[in-house]
Amino acid sequence: MTKKPPSDDFQNFQYWQTLGQQLPVDGVASTFETESDCRDRLAAVRWPIGVTCLRCDTKNVGYLELRKVYHCRDCRYQFTVLTGTVLHSSKLSPQCWFDAAEEYIRWRAANERYDYGIHALADFLGVPYPTAQRVRKILKQDLAPDGSGLLAKCICTEATSDPFETLSENL
Repeated sequence: MTKKPPSDDFQNFQYWQTLGQQLPVDGVASTFETESDCRDRLAAVRWPIGVTCLRCDTKNVGYLELRKVYHCRDCRYQFTVLTGTVLHSSKLSPQCWFDAAEEYIRWRAANERYDYGIHALADFLGVPYPTAQRVRKILKQDLAPDGSGLLAKCICTEATSDPFETLSENL
């Protein structure tokens, strides 16, 4: 078994600390109070310049409010804001995912050596152990420094400066 260099531990710790500082001050639950707020935020993060079809990349996309589905007017493809993301095919709501991501980030920012326990996550979310196990696996992959970061981009709304950038400016 190989040991990680100390600099990797420091960078990892600093990464989680920065994410923790970027979380909303009042918490994710008060920032994104409804399911609709969460879906709107996901859409804004995924498509900052407007919704595009996932199949043909056109902007000629409509929205079916009743079914909460986007539909491409060119290729007739239907998709949701969750299609093709780590949240796709999950029975948990985006609001639940946002809450879980916030809890995971806060835990990792405070506890650099230990991962968030599956039993604790199951209790926090009110889900069975196997579901919590899957959620933690997805959170670890998505929120990792080399992960896609979709959840972090959605819930980390507070702007902070990069400590290394500030240090180099002062030199």
